[in-house]
Amino acid sequence: MKGTGGMKVVLLMCIGVFVCMLDSTIMNITLPAIQDSLHTTLETSSWMLNVYTMTIAVLAIPMARFAEMFGRNKFYIVGLFVFGLGSALCGLANNGDFLIAARFIQSIGAAILIPGSMVIGIASMPIEKRILPLTLLGATQGLATALGPTVGGIITEKLSWHWVFYVNVPICLLAIVAAFIILTLKKETRVKSKIDWFGLFFSVSAIFPLNLVLIKGNTWGWVSTLAVICYLMTAASIVLFIVAEKKSKAPMVNLTLFKDRLFTGSVVTVTTGFIFLIGVMVLLPQFLTNFQHKTELQAALLVTPVSAAIFVFSNFAGLLSKKIGYTIPVIVGFGIMGIAYYLLHNLTINSTPKEIILLCSLLGLGFSFVISSATIASTSSFEGEMLTASQSVFSMLRQVGVVLAVAIFVAGLSNNIHDKKQDVALFAAQKLEKLDVPESVKETILRETQKSINAGKQDLKPNPALITSKERLQIIDANVQAALVAIPEEQRPLAKGQIYQTVEKQVDEEIAKEGKLVKTYGNQVTDYAQKTISTSFADLYKSSIPFVLVCCLTGFVFWERKKKSELTLVNTPAAE
Repeated sequence: MKGTGGMKVVLLMCIGVFVCMLDSTIMNITLPAIQDSLHTTLETSSWMLNVYTMTIAVLAIPMARFAEMFGRNKFYIVGLFVFGLGSALCGLANNGDFLIAARFIQSIGAAILIPGSMVIGIASMPIEKRILPLTLLGATQGLATALGPTVGGIITEKLSWHWVFYVNVPICLLAIVAAFIILTLKKETRVKSKIDWFGLFFSVSAIFPLNLVLIKGNTWGWVSTLAVICYLMTAASIVLFIVAEKKSKAPMVNLTLFKDRLFTGSVVTVTTGFIFLIGVMVLLPQFLTNFQHKTELQAALLVTPVSAAIFVFSNFAGLLSKKIGYTIPVIVGFGIMGIAYYLLHNLTINSTPKEIILLCSLLGLGFSFVISSATIASTSSFEGEMLTASQSVFSMLRQVGVVLAVAIFVAGLSNNIHDKKQDVALFAAQKLEKLDVPESVKETILRETQKSINAGKQDLKPNPALITSKERLQIIDANVQAALVAIPEEQRPLAKGQIYQTVEKQVDEEIAKEGKLVKTYGNQVTDYAQKTISTSFADLYKSSIPFVLVCCLTGFVFWERKKKSELTLVNTPAAE
C-alpha cells in the first residue's frame, strides 16, 4: 500500500495525539488550584482526573471502528471539533460536576483522535518508510504525557487554571483548518460493515467496572462487596467478549491480532511503561509542592527533564529498535527506569534540584526506549482494517495503563500516608504526655492536632488559643478573690488594685509559659510529620523497584521472531 499525504499528514496527526495525551496529565499539578476555585471534594476531584482516561479506554475501540465505517479523515475532524468543544466547556466550568461533564465530552474527542491519528499518520507513508511516522507519533505520545504537569504548572501560575483548557481551542481550530486543506475528504475509502453491538457492549462492561474499582477501590476497600462485584463483572464480560468476537462476522476487535508476537509484546510493554511513567508524573509534582514547598512553576520546571529526555532520545531509540530489534531497547529502557526508581526511593524533603533533575532525566531516557519500541512493534506489518484494529487496541491499553498508574500509585500513597499519620498521632500523644500544662489544655491541643492530621495537612500547627479573653478574666477574678479572702475586710478596697495587677501579671506569665511550651510542641510535631509523611513517597517507589526490573523481561517477548509471520494478518478493506 502506498502512503498518501506524507509528512504533512504525519505532522498534522502529531497535533491530534499531542493535545489528547497532554490533557491526560495536565491537570495533575493544576488540581489543587481547581479544588480551591470550585470548592470540590476529594472524590469529585478524583473523577475530574479519571473520567478522561477511563472514557478513552472504554471508547477507543468502538470509535476507531466507526472511523473505518464513516471515513477516517472526516472522523478525525469530528474528533478535533468535539475535543475543542469539550476543552472550551472545561474552561467555563463553575462547579465540579460541570467540569466532570465537560471532561467527558473532551474525552470522547480524544477517543476519536488518539487511535485515528495513529492510523492516518502510519497509513500516510509506505511500509518501508513507516519508521518515521511511528517514531514521531510514539515520541509525541510520551513527550505530551510527560509535558502535561510542566505546561499545567506554567499556565496555572502565569494565567489561571481555566487556560489549561482554553489553550486547546485555538490549536484545535487551526488543526481543523489544516485538515480540510491536507486530508482527502472526498471519496474516502470506507469499510462496509455492521456495528458489532455485542462486542461493543461487552467491551464497555469489561473496561468500565475494572476502571471503576481501580478508582474507587481505596475508598470502598479492595475486597468489599462492590469491589468483588466489579471484579466478577469484568471477568464475565471478558469471557463473553471473546466468545462474541469469535462468532461475529464483523468483530470490533480482530482477535487474530494477539497471535502476532510483536503486537502482543507491544501492548504489554506500553501498558507497563505508562504505569511507571505516570506513577511519577502524577505524584512527584505533589511532593515538590506539598513537602518541598515549591511553587507550581518551580515544580513544573523540575519535572520538565522527563519530557526533554523523551523528545531528545525517542528518535534515536526508534532507529536503534529498527536496526537491532526490540528486545535490547526494551530491556535497557526498563533497566534505566529502574535506576530512576532507585533514586526516587531516596527522595526526601532535603533532596536537591540536581537530584530531582537527574532522576527525571533517567526516567525520560528509559521511557523513550520503551515507548519507541512498543509503538513501532504495535503496527508489525498490518494494513487496512488490521492496522486500525491494532491501533485502537493499542490506544485502549495505553489508557488502561494510565488509569492503572493513577489508581495503583494513588492508592499506594494513600495507604502509606494513612500509616504514617498513625505514627504522627502516636508521636504527638507521647510528646503531649510530657507537656507541663493542665489536662484541659492537653485535651484542647490533642483535639486540634487530631483535626489537623485527619484534614490531611502537612504543616500541623496545633497551637490553639489556650484560653479565651473571657476565660482569662475569669481566672484573674477568681485568683484576686482568693487573695482578698486572706486580707482583713476593711483593707480589701485599698489592696484590691495592687492585688489585681500582681495576679494579672502572674496569670499572663503562666499563659505565656504554657504558650511557649505548646509552640515548641507544635514545631516538634510539625517537623516530625513533615519528615515522616514525606517518606510515604520514597517507600512507594522503593516497593515498585522490583516490578520495574521484572518488566525488563517483557523484552524477551520479541526474541527470535521469524522474519515473516506465517499468519495472514493483512485485511483488504472493502471500498464503498
